[in-house]
Amino acid sequence: MSRYLLLLIGVLIFSPASLAIETISLPEMGDPSTAEITPDDERRLGESLLRWLRQNELIENDPLTQSYLHSLGYQLVANSDETNQPYTFFVVKDSSINAFAAPGGFIGVHTGLMLTSETESELAGVIAHEIAHITQKHMTRTYDSAKKHQLTTAVALLAAILVGQNVEQLTEAAIATTVAANAQLQINFTRAHEKEADYLGIRTLANAGFDPEGMASFFERMQKASKLYGTAPPEFLSTHPVTVNRIAEARSRARAMPVKNVRGNQLYPFIKARIKVQNANDIGLFIREQLDSASSYDDPDAYQYMLAIAYLKAGSAQKAEQSITSLVKQDNENILYRIAQAEIQQSLGQTQKARQNFESILALYPYSNAITIHYGQFLLDTRQYQLAYNTLKDYLTNREDDPLILKLLSQAAGEMGKTAEAYLYLAKHDYLNGNTRKAITLLNTASKITNLDYYLSAQIVAKLQEYKQIALMEK
Repeated sequence: MSRYLLLLIGVLIFSPASLAIETISLPEMGDPSTAEITPDDERRLGESLLRWLRQNELIENDPLTQSYLHSLGYQLVANSDETNQPYTFFVVKDSSINAFAAPGGFIGVHTGLMLTSETESELAGVIAHEIAHITQKHMTRTYDSAKKHQLTTAVALLAAILVGQNVEQLTEAAIATTVAANAQLQINFTRAHEKEADYLGIRTLANAGFDPEGMASFFERMQKASKLYGTAPPEFLSTHPVTVNRIAEARSRARAMPVKNVRGNQLYPFIKARIKVQNANDIGLFIREQLDSASSYDDPDAYQYMLAIAYLKAGSAQKAEQSITSLVKQDNENILYRIAQAEIQQSLGQTQKARQNFESILALYPYSNAITIHYGQFLLDTRQYQLAYNTLKDYLTNREDDPLILKLLSQAAGEMGKTAEAYLYLAKHDYLNGNTRKAITLLNTASKITNLDYYLSAQIVAKLQEYKQIALMEK
């Protein structure tokens, strides 16, 4: 059994049961009895999972929401047992209540869970729990168990994954057989791991300055809510079974923790407001419903912000301006307020004011991913291609490639006549979104352009070779 197969088993045990994975490399790595799972293996699978999610449009692309989760996640990581492990936090665009840890430090949180949480400490409690699964190498222990005891099941699971989406029912049947045959073994591991992740997660919560009872509070509400779901409980409960004893133990541990000054909600209610607006299919109806239920909101500023961005989405820029102006006067360094204000100014045709606004807030928060993306889009919309190109390219210096930044940079380069560069950036974007073969096609085209400078040509050739090797593994 290959080490990648063991990793895949771990993903299915620790992530939503409904998640499917396609085109993951499963090479043989020699004698299966001596196969070792390396950090590189784990990271590679986690990256493949994230690319698959992007390819299937399951990632929430709002840069402010993603940046918030990244910041919250790393605040918790800094107060956990191990800080050397690289982490990637991402928001899954799914209304179900769930979160999961994947190999290589990848942690996904569903928008449904973010909306269901009532305090930032509850949300942080779930994330701290998932971080503990990774720091304690729970998935690696599961791989070892699978290696020793689940060869027949692992082969069935591999066959199901290889069939993939082409024969969906066969995949579901094979996975169902796999889970049924090993249910007790998985439960035994899950109970032990969940208990340890609860304890360490609560400690991380307290160390990071959150309410250590946040985790127990969320568990308790999930348990109460499960009675309303009948035979279809929230996905979170399928992967994180909650009992009265577990809740009691979590509360007992939380109360024994030294409590620091519990941090305020800060951006938390505003991010929830953004998710609500983004999820609204009928924005007019959404606005009317919010106006009718104004008294039910505990945070008047978050409510006012929600109205501002909802009016902007509805094309009512003047109403949006009325809603955002007072908020900016209260706190002119709030990144959410200022970005909304700049976009409202742009919608009103106040291009110079919008540009000054973006530049001012970018000076306050240099190299902010969210601000750079919004500012870059503004510059492209207003045909300021040279400034867009310089700003976006400067951002990527010494930073990991970001799909949204790459897409904007490709557009800026193309508008400036830098065709080969435009292809290179778009290829990187497509690769990160799970389209390896499309990325290869773009790079092949770029490599045939004449009069390329040496450095750019070398970049294109190197990426072409890298993606071709990956494509062979994805066959």
